[in-house]
Amino acid sequence: MRPAYRSDIDGLRAIAVLLVVGFHAFPAEVRGGFIGVDVFFVISGFLITSIICQALDRGDFSFATFYARRINRIFPALLLVLAACAIGGWFLLFPVDYRDAGKAIGFGAAFLANIALLNDAGYFDTASELNPLLHLWSLGVEEQFYLLWPPVIILAWRWKNGAVVAAVVILLASFVTNLLLTPAHQSAAFYLPVTRFWELMTGCLLAIATANPAAPFAQHAVTLRNIGAIAGLALIAAGAALIDRSRAFPGWWAMLPVLGAALLIGTGPSTWVGRWLLGNRAMVYVGLISYPLYLWHWPVLAAIRIVRLGEEPPPLMKLIAVVVAFGLADFTYRFVEPKIRYRPTRAKTAAAFAGVALVGLLGAGIYLASGFPTRFSPSVQIVTRDHQAEAMPAYRLKSCFLGSGSTFARECDDAALPGVPRITLWGDSHAAHLYPGLRALQESGGGFVLSQYTTAGCPPIFGYVSVQTPGCTAANANARERLNAIKPDTVILVARQWHDYDGADRDPAAIDAMIKATLAELRSIGIRRIVVVGKFPSWRTPPKRILAQAYRSEAAGLMSASEIPARDRPPRLDRSEAEANEQLRAFFAAQGVEFISPTPVYCNDQGCLLAVPGSGTPVTFDGSHLTIASSEFFVRQIAKELLGR
Repeated sequence: MRPAYRSDIDGLRAIAVLLVVGFHAFPAEVRGGFIGVDVFFVISGFLITSIICQALDRGDFSFATFYARRINRIFPALLLVLAACAIGGWFLLFPVDYRDAGKAIGFGAAFLANIALLNDAGYFDTASELNPLLHLWSLGVEEQFYLLWPPVIILAWRWKNGAVVAAVVILLASFVTNLLLTPAHQSAAFYLPVTRFWELMTGCLLAIATANPAAPFAQHAVTLRNIGAIAGLALIAAGAALIDRSRAFPGWWAMLPVLGAALLIGTGPSTWVGRWLLGNRAMVYVGLISYPLYLWHWPVLAAIRIVRLGEEPPPLMKLIAVVVAFGLADFTYRFVEPKIRYRPTRAKTAAAFAGVALVGLLGAGIYLASGFPTRFSPSVQIVTRDHQAEAMPAYRLKSCFLGSGSTFARECDDAALPGVPRITLWGDSHAAHLYPGLRALQESGGGFVLSQYTTAGCPPIFGYVSVQTPGCTAANANARERLNAIKPDTVILVARQWHDYDGADRDPAAIDAMIKATLAELRSIGIRRIVVVGKFPSWRTPPKRILAQAYRSEAAGLMSASEIPARDRPPRLDRSEAEANEQLRAFFAAQGVEFISPTPVYCNDQGCLLAVPGSGTPVTFDGSHLTIASSEFFVRQIAKELLGR
């Protein structure tokens, strides 16, 4: 026996899924739509706990039956979507992207997508818009809840009010953890189950309370229940309007959708909102297909972004994608889910479980095969191989290029050699991407020893406080100590931005004063030469995607080899940075500092280079960070200016 069907809960599901789909399709217009997931969490907690409580009251709860029902409900549609992504990826995705999709398929099948995304979170993340299974993180959180909560409530059920106490303790512990973790580690707070369980537990407490005849609002006037339902709807609407990506989420903000959903469930189906809005036939229909719609909508949207090389599709194209997702969801709801969910047998349940397990293994195979690069020509393989993974050791990530922490490793300073000048590279990731080129120049007889102090998201300015890189100030203080100790002959300063680095509201004059003070301090140390390398071209669509698509068009006979572009310009090139570099040149020249602009090396009137001449390797592995070949190419081109010889 299952809990009595409530059409208003399907209507609430519709609100949740429409918010999520709206956000993913039109993020600028539906800025807070991602709170729909929080509404789903409350609904899941309520329904699952209602099922468990009824079974415990009857004395016939069975783990086997419970988990079989979860498999019958979740696995068929998930299997279809995962298999479609594996097949579609073979035709649409280049090797690195297909490899990453294989990893996402494997973790998605294991309901660990949230853990995988947390582990992958970092400074050089692939654009999330191109990950076709990004949305499975929430399914991972729910499944982890399904594994942990039933044993707890069954154990607590032995004592009077034990289930309530257990739910309250878990809710409070999870909520406090969420509040503590969100400001310091927002990615962890977003993806970890421990910081999300309080949302599910809100629904759990509601289910335990409504299992009692004296349910919330049950004994109160219709007017009060109507007011509660309107308040719940208003809280969700307020969350969608006020919350966006700039908020520290979940944190306190998540209370808006969570309490809103709880009020709408708690006030019941007989309120005006429950009957006329949530119980509306159209809303109920969307609620019924909400699970397959949630599964399908993101892969479809990701597919059109992949085909467009990561560029944001026009509104009409995204609207068509949403319609396609609705069609696929309807098909899944009508023809796939009923075969197992409503006509279950042990054999069907086992087959669904085995199917998801097998497609998960297929995903692991795709990952281990590096996305099957032999599907493509050698030229495409050069362009699409994982240049980022190759670059990170060459940048000396975690030792001399800090993503976190504030102390540079001992090996960041070459051993001193008598009579040999020392060059120190200091700055952010755009300084780190020069290190492979400098090392290659040194090894080819450059005649210098090298030091490297580079920190992601941290310009080379003493005392600079970064919003996004809390360790920036301490890392630069460590650089100051090292500079005082080694007293290099030349310091090379590089920053992606100098004045508006991490979006903070900063006074340009104050930053100018800090830069001038930093330069004065470097001179006081005894550093004779200070060289600033300017801004590198910034790509809206990474060169590797532009080149790979061109090679694919050549293979299809749509383009000749001579038409494969050597350079590109806006809109795929975001900025050449030529004007910004001339402004920086004027500023630093006034301070008596040598300035080298990357613009003449990479760009001319025809646009900016896509690949390193003679190599075929893309100039960057993302929007602006140089590949190893590009770093070596650039340093060779500016070697005389850099060395002052």
